[in-house]
Formats: sequence, C-alpha cells, structure tokens
Amino acid sequence: MSTVNLDELEGAAMMVEDGAGSVTAMVSRETGMIHLLNDEYMDEEAPMPSASGGDERYVSVPPAGTLGIGDGLVLRFAATHLADDQDTVRDLFRDRNTEGFARLLEERGAGETWERFHAEATRTALKRWCEENGLQLAG
Repeated sequence: MSTVNLDELEGAAMMVEDGAGSVTAMVSRETGMIHLLNDEYMDEEAPMPSASGGDERYVSVPPAGTLGIGDGLVLRFAATHLADDQDTVRDLFRDRNTEGFARLLEERGAGETWERFHAEATRTALKRWCEENGLQLAG
C-alpha cells in the first residue's frame, strides 16, 4: 500500500477546489506521488496519468469541499465555536476574506481551537479517503 503525504494531499484537494474544474490532481496507487494537471503546469518528474481517468493505477483527488475540508469545515467550526458570529463567518468566506477570519479568530481567542479542529478534521477526512482508495496517509 502506497503512502501519501498529508500536507501534499490537502494542498492538492485545495488546488482542485480552487481551480474550479481547471485543475486535476491524481495520486499514483503505486508510488503515492501526487500529479497535478492543468493548462499552465505539468509535473515532469514522472509519466503523467490521463486527466480523463480510466487508468486504475491512479485515483483522482476530489475537491476539498467534497472531502469536507473546504469552506464547509469553517462553517461547522463557526456553528460550534463561534455561534454568535456565524453570519459574519459566512459573509467572510463568501467574500473569500481569509484575513478577516483570522482577525475574528484572534479577537475571540479561538485561534488555537481552530487549528486543532482543522488539523483533526482534515486528518480524519483524508485518512478515510486514502483507506477507501487503497492508500495510506502519512504525515
């Protein structure tokens, strides 16, 4: 079973999410290496899988939101830890204002709580995805 780096897998899922269909990330089941495919960048370290799929040696990385680690994670955190600020958090993320979210966390003394919540939820979601796809999570 190949091992996939936690931080790299999270980054790939975020890039797929942010790419709005223009970025594809594929993980090699043989090596655990993550390949990014888009119009501007091609990974030259190894042969590239087809973006259209069909090659069972690779598995497509879904968008972060599909894995539950995108904006939905922030909204779940707000619901449980920033209940009085849920509307503010929703507005910040609708406007893609991550700096505003960081300021709000600081003002509420919730930065460390967010970091723990984010790390645990991300690890759990990516570990589950890896297991479902015959991979092992490391990192």
